[in-house]
Amino acid sequence: MEKAFAEWPQSLWAHNSLQWNFHSLENSESFDVVIVGAGYSGLWSAHHLLNLNPSLSVAILDARQPGFGASGRNGGWCSAFSPMSLEAIAAQSDRLGAIDLQNALVESVDEIGVHIERSGIDCGWHKGGTLSFASSQLQLQRIEDNITMARNFGFDDSFMHYVTPDQAEARVRIRGSHGASYSPHCAALHPAQLVDGLVRQLLSRNVQFFGSTRVTGITPHRITANTSNGEVSVGAKWIVRATEGFTARMKQYRRDVAPLYSYMIATEPLSDTQWNEIGWTNRETVSDGRNLVIYVQRTADGRIAFGGRGAPYKFASQIGSSYDRNPKIHSLIENSMREMFPSVADVAVTHKWGGALGVHRDWFASANVDHKQHLATLGGYVGDGVAFSYVAAKQVAVSIAGARTDHRPLPIVNHTSPQWEPEPLRYVGINSILRLTERADETEKRLGRTNRFIYWLLGKLIP
Repeated sequence: MEKAFAEWPQSLWAHNSLQWNFHSLENSESFDVVIVGAGYSGLWSAHHLLNLNPSLSVAILDARQPGFGASGRNGGWCSAFSPMSLEAIAAQSDRLGAIDLQNALVESVDEIGVHIERSGIDCGWHKGGTLSFASSQLQLQRIEDNITMARNFGFDDSFMHYVTPDQAEARVRIRGSHGASYSPHCAALHPAQLVDGLVRQLLSRNVQFFGSTRVTGITPHRITANTSNGEVSVGAKWIVRATEGFTARMKQYRRDVAPLYSYMIATEPLSDTQWNEIGWTNRETVSDGRNLVIYVQRTADGRIAFGGRGAPYKFASQIGSSYDRNPKIHSLIENSMREMFPSVADVAVTHKWGGALGVHRDWFASANVDHKQHLATLGGYVGDGVAFSYVAAKQVAVSIAGARTDHRPLPIVNHTSPQWEPEPLRYVGINSILRLTERADETEKRLGRTNRFIYWLLGKLIP
């Protein structure tokens, strides 16, 4: 089942992981549960469902192969943070709901770590926590505001705390650091190798995988898909849609999720001398307080993997291998890396790649279960999916299996996000958000102050 896959993105992770070659689905098959999408959301859904009911027959379908999408291309963070602030979650539910969701994310990081260790999955897992650096007073203020918000919801220093510039430099030496926030609730890992480990485990539990099976329609108890052998149909008692950034390829869900591209680079392995200049002995994941998100890790084999967002949205939610590389964005990411880490000025960048992540109109993740139609969906993690998918999948599995739980459903359960606007409004709106965010960072860096008008506009565009 392992075979070179010609269209696999040329990422660092792809060179050190399996590239599966499961055959496509055939007609007249039927299962208790059919999961559409073989990324983390789909894999964790099968994992949790079988933990609750090992007798289920489960199939996982993918238009490509397991891990081809964001799950095999991301920054390799397993983090207890989400795209929604605690205040935003509380506004959608209540204060207790926000606290419950945050606690579930914290617990998920440890549960995933325990599962990896017990299962012997070799994926470079290291829970060193995460540092969010401030390179200006404005960024420092945002970091302090985030810490204050956490305090207001009852989370103490063990969840997140401020570290001084000297303390931050003792961990990782970043040029121009004004200090950082630190949280222990994050691990670095090789994301594609975690996918491989989960696939192997699910195969041992009799889950059937089907690749090269592009689902075109979902109705209660029935899926239609295109394969190399033509259109096929399969029956299921339950259907779980876990398609994330690829959701818009299905006509019936075209406006439910917008695919936004994120890009990464990776260096050659650094020398001991270079690492001594940087520090970073505990492999903390690293970001900073800018508006356009960056995410960085020290890999298990001694490289810097550096990612960033901000790439233009493609008209009509287009996704394709031609978008996996963007010279302009990759150049900006490389410049940011060399600016943050001056000692790598001459280090070669050996890998450049990209991929689409899923975003709902209100930037709110969800795990929805319709017991009348026996359909479930989960996703919308805006790039925070390694741990969040585990939490969302557990909520879906508990609801499908009818398992009793002492905890009330988390705020993501049956949260309905509004649809994205039709084109060309969607194209104009999303790219306006991205450009305004970029302009906000430019203004802060050049003038040392915020642009209140830009923040006002962003507040109107993002709920």
